[in-house]
Amino acid sequence: MKKNTINPSKQNECIFDLLPEASPTLQTEFKKQQPIKQETSITNTQDQTDKYGFKSQKELKQKNDPKTLNARIQKWRIMIDLFDKQEKPDKKLLKNRTRKGIPDGFRNLAWPYLAGVPQAKIDSIIYLKCGKYEEFLKSQEFNFEHQIRLDVLRTFPDNVNFQDQTVLSESLVNVLKALSVAISDMGYCQGLNFLTAALIMVTNDENAFWILFRLMTKYQQAEKYKNPSSLLREFFILDCLINQYYPTTAKILKKNNIDLFYFATEWFITLFASTLPIDLFYRVFEIFLLEGEKTLFRCALAIIHFKEQKLIQLQNNFEISLRHLKSLDDFFTIDNDQFIYVMFNKFKFSWQLIQQLEEKYKKQKKK
Repeated sequence: MKKNTINPSKQNECIFDLLPEASPTLQTEFKKQQPIKQETSITNTQDQTDKYGFKSQKELKQKNDPKTLNARIQKWRIMIDLFDKQEKPDKKLLKNRTRKGIPDGFRNLAWPYLAGVPQAKIDSIIYLKCGKYEEFLKSQEFNFEHQIRLDVLRTFPDNVNFQDQTVLSESLVNVLKALSVAISDMGYCQGLNFLTAALIMVTNDENAFWILFRLMTKYQQAEKYKNPSSLLREFFILDCLINQYYPTTAKILKKNNIDLFYFATEWFITLFASTLPIDLFYRVFEIFLLEGEKTLFRCALAIIHFKEQKLIQLQNNFEISLRHLKSLDDFFTIDNDQFIYVMFNKFKFSWQLIQQLEEKYKKQKKK
């Protein structure tokens, strides 16, 4: 198996060009899959855990209207059927339904399509001469296995499914090992363990691997792991956006010398997997799969939105302010829909704005 890597092309904002025009063989496994019940995929070994196995996360406030949920399930059954037939659903319709949230049991089916997994397998065959997850696990060289196993023990320490040698902890090790072989110039980096763990709590090992493979190549996320200094671009763009939307917060951060590095590194490295309640992370993540990088900046701004008032009260205390910026507690008093609403109704900037800020960053970097 070759160890060269895929040259990622420019990331698209929409997913429709990522869906393969023809590849029935690679699509077969998706057609055979059935929606899974989320509760049955996670081993809940203690009474005081949520459905994902977290001991400390409180239940997020949710609007659980059975009629709305059932209607959403029926709509996603139709959407999955379109994916299976390799038909492209209406762009606006898919965007609206994804923003409203994919029902738990359908994420296992929808995420591979949103991420373009069938195309990822084609790319892997072309560039790496390998299109099967199992083949990557047959490698004789796992240079990062020791570090991976150490980090698995630190992954979501309050989740019973990643304590000791559980089924999910071994799945986490295997997916990360396979990814380190597939993207050999990246290998393994801390932060990937949280993102991967979040995925395997919803989908199987193979889907998780290919989604990650797609994130590292088509979505160009590998660079931040290969070269952490590349995060300076994200920090610059986010800093500009905070100054635009939350000038008061920007002044507080500057006054207290709170650099974005102190709290936003984890946001971008884990794609918010370790910094949002897990249910809310899944909502943000599936939107990111469809709409691309600007989703990350909208999410970051939404976090600032819900933290600003308390931050103003704490503006003269560096340590407590920083702890507040990293805390999950603010998000247990709102429901997911409220957070998503803020993301898309308060921050209506275009992809062109992100590109303009990126160009501004490049010019400043040259000085």
